[in-house]
Amino acid sequence: AVAVLTLALGIGANTAMFSVLYGLVLRSLPYTDSSQLVMLWDSNRKTGATHIPVMEGSYPILRDQANIFAGMAAFGSPLPPGQGFTLWGTQEHVSMAAATSQLFPVLGVTPILGRAFLPSEDVITLSGQNWQFARVAILNYAFWREHYGASREVIGKTLNLNEWGERRQYTIVGVMPAGFDFPYPLEPYKPDVWTSMATIQGIMGGHDLEVVGRLKPGVSLAQAQAQIHTIANRIRAKYPTDYKDEDVDVVPLSSELTRNVRSILWILLTAFVFILLIGCANVGNLLLVRAVSREREMAVRATLGASRWALIRQMLAEGMLLAAAGGALGLLLAYGSLRVFVALLPQSIYIPRLDSVSLDMRVLVLAAGLSLLAAGVFSVLPSLRLARPNLNETMKSGSARKSSPTRSVLRRTGSALLVVEVSLALVLLTGALLMLRSMQKLLAVNAQFQPQHLLSVGVDFSNPYVGSLSDYGSLVPLFQQFEQRVRGLPGVESVALADLFPPPRQQHTLQQVKADDGTGLIAEGFQPAAVHVVTQDYFAMMNMNLVRGRWFEDSDGLNSLPVAVINEAMARRYWRNGDPIGLKIEPLMRFTAKKIAYTIVGIVHEAPQLGSGEAPEPGTYLDFSQAPWPHVVVVTRTAGMPQGMAAALRSAALQIAPGQTFVGKVETGNALVSEATATPRFTAQLLTAFSGLALLLALVGIYGLISYYTSRRTHEIGIRMALGAQRADVMRLVLKEGMLIVGLGLAIGVMAAVAFARTLQSLLYGVAATDIDSFAASVALLLIVALAACWIPARRAMKIEPMEALRYE
Repeated sequence: AVAVLTLALGIGANTAMFSVLYGLVLRSLPYTDSSQLVMLWDSNRKTGATHIPVMEGSYPILRDQANIFAGMAAFGSPLPPGQGFTLWGTQEHVSMAAATSQLFPVLGVTPILGRAFLPSEDVITLSGQNWQFARVAILNYAFWREHYGASREVIGKTLNLNEWGERRQYTIVGVMPAGFDFPYPLEPYKPDVWTSMATIQGIMGGHDLEVVGRLKPGVSLAQAQAQIHTIANRIRAKYPTDYKDEDVDVVPLSSELTRNVRSILWILLTAFVFILLIGCANVGNLLLVRAVSREREMAVRATLGASRWALIRQMLAEGMLLAAAGGALGLLLAYGSLRVFVALLPQSIYIPRLDSVSLDMRVLVLAAGLSLLAAGVFSVLPSLRLARPNLNETMKSGSARKSSPTRSVLRRTGSALLVVEVSLALVLLTGALLMLRSMQKLLAVNAQFQPQHLLSVGVDFSNPYVGSLSDYGSLVPLFQQFEQRVRGLPGVESVALADLFPPPRQQHTLQQVKADDGTGLIAEGFQPAAVHVVTQDYFAMMNMNLVRGRWFEDSDGLNSLPVAVINEAMARRYWRNGDPIGLKIEPLMRFTAKKIAYTIVGIVHEAPQLGSGEAPEPGTYLDFSQAPWPHVVVVTRTAGMPQGMAAALRSAALQIAPGQTFVGKVETGNALVSEATATPRFTAQLLTAFSGLALLLALVGIYGLISYYTSRRTHEIGIRMALGAQRADVMRLVLKEGMLIVGLGLAIGVMAAVAFARTLQSLLYGVAATDIDSFAASVALLLIVALAACWIPARRAMKIEPMEALRYE
């Protein structure tokens, strides 16, 4: 029973994991010749940042000059439910993805109805203060069936959408085939509608575009990367100011599916393999010691005429029975494990194609192979020795042979497997303790923000109040009025506005800053730095301290001197030997070509980022009164629990401009922290569960082997006690042999744990991969478990009566 359950755990866990790996990594993408598809990303050679969306102005150059590409296209990801657009006159969410005309040909997919986008629809032009571009749409198959009844007359009809409170009309030109949902599964949301993406030509724009390309047949990834590097060098030569440190990387599209969760998958695979090896070591010990105890039986069979092959066949049949039972139970566990894994996965961790993972025929064959391998290793190998018995020795009374005290415990059957088992258990236990300590540190950093009292909501005002894209001045009184309403709500302690909350990771790569000290450009001109638009109370809410200079003041407004506050990270990076107070910077703000010089008036010390706990990157803060923005996040700090404030906050926003206000997702601070820490938290939970299982298996393995060895030495122990050995001496004898095996396993395990811990480094926060406390705690815990496993058979041996032992067998 123990052998079957142990095999089932190992085979079931690994069958589930291989199912996940096949479904996510090995299964080809549902596009024509998907191995030729690649993604292009900008990177910054100065900061080391990678996977940056391609700069809008460089995309047409890359597309036109990369002649070893069969095609190249840009696309934008759909917004999540609650943050996108709705059908006009309804509250039904519509998920939209923008794409250039080459997207569908590059992927090798054609509409089943109508046409794809035209190259002429890729161009955007500026007419006065307004951008002009084609408004055409292609429908998703499911959206077409649900809203148009699969009517073929849909081509040429108008799709009316509510975009931030304004009515937008798109002409329907096509319908895509069933099952085509790009950019899903790269992104977590399936688009209902694709709209044409028009790009600015001839100037360097912001980092806005995700780019996919198809290599020509026979072109390697290295060749594509070389040509793209050459083109990037040309762009830098032509646009030395805007493109100074930019480069472009080419990566396979298939690898993008698991980029954000690759560390979790490999850690899971390693843990599952360790569990399988520990289980196999347990089963191996069970069968090996069982085989040794059957030496006399095999000798009797051989004496009665059984051939060597007959003895091997019998052992193999018994092993196959165990393996078959373990494999069958393992498949049931695998099916259940998949369902549990999907159910327990936090919603904020998106693993592409996980919803389509299942146990298919390949995985069933793999499970059967694992079962046969277990049967072969742990049945055939012992039987090879037993099939050649020494009849004279074996048929003698076995007591003396069984109780040989001179044979080293490390040379006994099964000791090597137990060493491996202890080593692997220590590796998993150390990894779990490292992740738990990391989570403890991260939660402590987040606790200083008191997230249990924070509440945020996205608010947008539509065009009737915004005016032109370059003039948002009319928004200031609206948001000031909104702030006063929220501040007057019962239980609200403070209110702040921010363009984003919490700021996204690597946002510093999305904006640039130019500084001038009067004598020339500081820090070689344009440099990466985050740009945030906030109100005065934001600094106190985020626990920022003024290092020198001043905060924003009520007198700072649209008609006063534009001012900025920077963080210490920016001051250290760009003004190491000088004082930036009084210098001017020019943030390159998105959606406007208007350049404004802001005078630096203060430097703040910024705490680690809320949620991720990351150290702050260089950043600039602008006053919302001087740089108003139509899309903001309203952050409130409440005296009590904030959940009850959500409805009141929504109502206050909607009353400011009825019919022209879009209220987004309302989130508590605890929810934001939970989303940001989901990956390390889930990894810690999984490793804790695996290490617990490994400890249990190690406990069973150590106990089983030491108990068997002790029972084999009953006659020897009786002689020792008859010659004067005390019960404490017997206890020490058994514990010494058992802990010798465990000690060797721990020594090997520590070295293996160091290597495994390094693979966790990217998930650790505030804890080194070689954290002494975690290693010491894991060794101590495993020693306690091993001591308990050895103590039970040692205590039993201590109670042996000498006269009874001397009559043994």
